[in-house]
Amino acid sequence: MKMRTLCCVLTTVLVMVASLAVLVGGFPGPPSKTALPHSVYIWQREWGDGVREGVKRAQSTFSEWVVLMAEVEFRSGTAPQVARVSPDYDCLRRSGRPVGLAVRVASYSGSFAAHRPESRFLVRLVHELLDDARRHGIEPSVLHLDFDAATRQLAEYRLWVTALREAARPVPVVLTTLPTWLDSPAFAGLIQAADGYVLQVHSWEPPRELGRDFQLCDTERARVAIGRAASLGRPFWVALPTYGYRAWFDPHGRLVKLAGEGPELRASPDLAMREVRADPADIAGLVRWLQSHPPRPLRGIIWYRLPQSEDRLNWHWRTLQAVIQGRTPEAKTELHLRHPTEGLVEITAAAAGEADSLLERPVLLSWAPARLLAADGLAGFAALRTGPHALSLSPALPQPVRLSPGQSLTVGWLRFDQPTEVTIREEDPPLL
Repeated sequence: MKMRTLCCVLTTVLVMVASLAVLVGGFPGPPSKTALPHSVYIWQREWGDGVREGVKRAQSTFSEWVVLMAEVEFRSGTAPQVARVSPDYDCLRRSGRPVGLAVRVASYSGSFAAHRPESRFLVRLVHELLDDARRHGIEPSVLHLDFDAATRQLAEYRLWVTALREAARPVPVVLTTLPTWLDSPAFAGLIQAADGYVLQVHSWEPPRELGRDFQLCDTERARVAIGRAASLGRPFWVALPTYGYRAWFDPHGRLVKLAGEGPELRASPDLAMREVRADPADIAGLVRWLQSHPPRPLRGIIWYRLPQSEDRLNWHWRTLQAVIQGRTPEAKTELHLRHPTEGLVEITAAAAGEADSLLERPVLLSWAPARLLAADGLAGFAALRTGPHALSLSPALPQPVRLSPGQSLTVGWLRFDQPTEVTIREEDPPLL
């Protein structure tokens, strides 16, 4: 009798373990050596030539596009504010890649109940977006829902997820989530209501003070969050950043303005500005770690966002290509001399590597035996005479001039009384 009871108990335990193993994707084992797939967000509201060129250039690299289709804001007492995006469906179709659709919803503090007008509006919107894509010959591969939820709202947010998953069926629904949500008891239930989720490990918190060190993606904290997410057993993706932003601080060091890509902002001269960018070296290290130790529920890496030629703060395509391969992209700056007319010499800096070049060291020039008639610095460089036949072009701006791979810039000129040979080099960095 005791033996039969023990066998029954063991059988029950084995069934429970097997069921759990199926849920999390199999029994524990050595990490897979298969390369993780990479997908990318196309998050631009306007589809210009730069976006189309970006899609064409990147179609052999990414396994899937996730295209921003609508941004929604619910305001009390007014109709929902919706910004619809009109993607180039022909461009997407020609790429031959699966296309996911993304809906972003701004912060909302009302009820999530199915009968509420906000819930019904989102259901209608999802139907419209799916139908529109199908009319253009694209069967959506997935629906991404990106909602600015507070952690305390996660249990109620599940009501939206359940309704939208039913509305989108058979298209799977995937949620954008934050590492801070992992601390909530409601998180496990939220992700059970979806087909998977994206763990966004960038932009942990906005900088609040000028003097503090801050970074767009703390890769050590990201590894911890990824490990915790993996332990939940649900399919997930990791979202990694390619972008940057500018932060302005008042004379007391407090954050007053934050801006990303878009028109140049004019700020008061008494505000200090800092640029915050995703660090390619750190992110490349995280990619190597994920490729060599992929958690079993991890389905891939998704990048925010697709580089295009008009970007000022986003990574260049060469930089992203290197990081996807787990390589740390190297910066390489080349200095060139041009002779447009007799006696005139122009100095040009060019970024010839895979990472941005920072022009933060003086350019040293020397010549003989001609006489220098005039000289000047350009693009934030100042000319300083350092000897009878020597001159320095030194950076004069608070922030170093930055060149994207393939970009060049004329930083100064010299005019002599006769043709002469000029020697050029960057000043050696100081010894640490």
